[in-house]
Amino acid sequence: SSSSINGTACCFCRGILRCEAMPRCNTEQRAWQPCGLRRAACMAAPIVATLSTRALGSSGGMLIKGVSYGPVPLKNTDRAAQLPQDDWMADDAVEMWGPAGRFDLRIIRKLGANMVRMYGNNPENDHTNFLDTAHREGLRVAVGMSDYPYFQMFPGNCQTTDFDCSSQIKPLYEQNLRKGFLTPNRTYHPALEYMNILNEPDLKMPSGAVNAGPDGPKKMCKAVISALDAMLEAEKELMVTGPLINFTATFSYAICSSCEYFPSHPALGQILQLDDAV
Repeated sequence: SSSSINGTACCFCRGILRCEAMPRCNTEQRAWQPCGLRRAACMAAPIVATLSTRALGSSGGMLIKGVSYGPVPLKNTDRAAQLPQDDWMADDAVEMWGPAGRFDLRIIRKLGANMVRMYGNNPENDHTNFLDTAHREGLRVAVGMSDYPYFQMFPGNCQTTDFDCSSQIKPLYEQNLRKGFLTPNRTYHPALEYMNILNEPDLKMPSGAVNAGPDGPKKMCKAVISALDAMLEAEKELMVTGPLINFTATFSYAICSSCEYFPSHPALGQILQLDDAV
């Protein structure tokens, strides 16, 4: 279906509201073929919000009010290197987010939030308890793949495989699915709403992709798309069923002078570069 918002044409396709400049979009046009990938890229003039129909909830409509959660128990960076990991969904951190401790998830909900965004993600950890607790508290969860397989893993990170991240991401996402992201009947956990493929790829894959010449955005897109393909393949191999979560990639507000589109506008150039590559 399609509608017009603030001078743009918007279409829903597999749960994604995608917006383009007028005239109204046509679902049979080439521009809409990639919708099956379930990524939230939005071309807008002027800028409008990107929403998920599933994120609107069964109530028929709900504004996302989220809190980014990374409760590092340090007052400065002096002992940061001593932290074993930054996966705050792990049971090791239950005394911070769970009812046996200070119960951060309930506090977040009482503040009026309805979603919590996570950053660190160690696929070796089981995340069932965190997701169950968030669900009981009425919070939806936006998770993401950590930076580790992209450029921190040695040897064999994505940068060493010419920014093809398939072999790195697929086994890790399979672990995520097996350790909490899926229920026993192979449906996604009801608390899960989004999977962030990579946070700020325009600053990392490669470093300085926004101003490193035309190859920078191309490598960035290759990394994100190959990682997305790997996640979709992991879903297929584990025969995931039921409502599917949305995949996305969150960009910085940097100006991408190396991008083909909007080279002088914050964020828009890299978003559209990925949209075009997909």
